[in-house]
Amino acid sequence: MNSNTEFSVFSETGQLKQVMLHRPSREIDRLTIDNMDELLFDDLLWLEQAQREHDGFAKLLRDNGTEVLYFSRTLAETMAVPDAKEELINDVFRFECLDRRISDEFRPVLMEMPESELAGHLIEGWTKKEANGVCRRAPSLVASVSNGSDFLIHPIPNLYFQRDPAITVADGIIFGQMTFEARRIEPLYWKYIIRFHPRFAGMRVLFGDAPDEVWPQKAEGGDILVLSDKAVAIGVSQRTAPTTVQRIGRNLAAKTSIKRVFAFEIPRGRYCMHLDTVFTMVDKDAFCVYPPLLESLKVWQLDYSDGGTLETLEQKKDWQAAIASTLEVERLRLIVMRGRDDAETAREQWHDGCNTLAVAPGKVVVYNRNVNSAKLLRDNGVEVLELEGPELGRGRGGPRCMSMPLNRAPV
Repeated sequence: MNSNTEFSVFSETGQLKQVMLHRPSREIDRLTIDNMDELLFDDLLWLEQAQREHDGFAKLLRDNGTEVLYFSRTLAETMAVPDAKEELINDVFRFECLDRRISDEFRPVLMEMPESELAGHLIEGWTKKEANGVCRRAPSLVASVSNGSDFLIHPIPNLYFQRDPAITVADGIIFGQMTFEARRIEPLYWKYIIRFHPRFAGMRVLFGDAPDEVWPQKAEGGDILVLSDKAVAIGVSQRTAPTTVQRIGRNLAAKTSIKRVFAFEIPRGRYCMHLDTVFTMVDKDAFCVYPPLLESLKVWQLDYSDGGTLETLEQKKDWQAAIASTLEVERLRLIVMRGRDDAETAREQWHDGCNTLAVAPGKVVVYNRNVNSAKLLRDNGVEVLELEGPELGRGRGGPRCMSMPLNRAPV
């Protein structure tokens, strides 16, 4: 275990020292009734209100001793490094399948743009109409047809859910391999940050950068919980595949002190798209859980050798005892997030009542609309910091979804 580096996450609950956030910006205004399903949204957001709520989130974290970094600013700083800007632009063109004619027209425009402005455009997207206004109309079928996308560079409105495209584990990073096309470019930007940004120099890549660790491998950060310096829990879900869980386990065992994976087999529904929508850690020995999950949950324990060989695979009927033993606690405290009736239970889970973010052991951030969830946590000795976030929550994600911890103090 090496907790002395600038980037170090060996738990879910250690004092949160540093975090990456993305403040929602104009990409949110790209959502329409016609494209919101494709972009993985159930509703349209009011940008200005979402920004006010997000600013409140950042302030709450700072008030509790956390350094807040912003993704768009970090991406802009990355592109100021020699060679990074042009290389990233070319990779974006390849990702968007732009033909050579329009790429050759578009590249000089982007290269001359200030890095902060370019970072904004890479996130908020660029329509065909906007592109026609800044460069000559090169003969291009991509730019001409009307039965395809309106965008040459697509917006990424899910980016304020920073948990998913990359996650710090131990003293390295796992790049997500996103299930849906709307989010697949997000890890690319993280790869450039890790590769070029001076502050991230030397951060080890634990998964997602090898040729056989990209799509159709599937993994998203919302499915990964860092239990300790010995173990992680990973959801086998709608968005993380079992083969990827096994590969991540191999890499962690070979490169870090983590030799054990608890694979949580959860339903593949929208309501539990990631493990952290139904199960999160709130203290050194405590978890909150959405009660219907307990009816169908299967947990598998995978143990690896130091070299990354899978030595044992066993379904754990008493998974709580297995995790308690791994955490070296007498038993787990399981806080079952049950409402006064089934409707309240389901409603608060839909509004991310289980998606807690621990800023210290036994101290978590939750949306203030989840009144019953906050009460249950407090009744079980957990300190609750309430966040106003009705607009942010329309995107179907809570405080944990919106944050990517970079450094936590040891527990």
